[in-house]
Amino acid sequence: MPTSASRISDTPREVFQRGFTLLELLVVVVLVALLTGTVILGFTGADTEQRLRGGAEQLAYTIELGRQYALQRNREWGLYVEPDAIEFAEFDPEERAWVTQVGRPFDKADLMPGVTLRVESEGLGDLPSAERDRLPKVILFSSGEVTPFTLFMEPEWNAPAWEVSSDGLSRTAAARAEF
Repeated sequence: MPTSASRISDTPREVFQRGFTLLELLVVVVLVALLTGTVILGFTGADTEQRLRGGAEQLAYTIELGRQYALQRNREWGLYVEPDAIEFAEFDPEERAWVTQVGRPFDKADLMPGVTLRVESEGLGDLPSAERDRLPKVILFSSGEVTPFTLFMEPEWNAPAWEVSSDGLSRTAAARAEF
């Protein structure tokens, strides 16, 4: 004899009560959409930060490569810094002029959108402003030394800047700025 707990009811009223209402389904769909949007936006922000970090590290490596070229060729190299781009140049002693490098990896490099550059360097303060403006902001000497500098990569969005720096003797490194 079947008990009431083991009995399966086939009445339409009890079958209807086992399903979900339209309101319950809509609430679940909205919650899933909100969670998905939050996760996607979180990854998008992380992607931008990763690109900024990668740009700072790539710049540090390129400056070190320029330092090696200056050492190997026994010529001074320079780094011109504009708010939105970086340009390498080699000093030609015969022409007594800085010659812009056009080959990879030293051709003019534009930054990712929304990032501006600012450089603080030492050693050029004694020159008149007209001469100082014509010289590169950072000089990579043929001896392997470099003008001590700190280059800030400042994003427009609300995030700390990255700095690429060297004290003149140590390797150029990229790190998050401490402000």
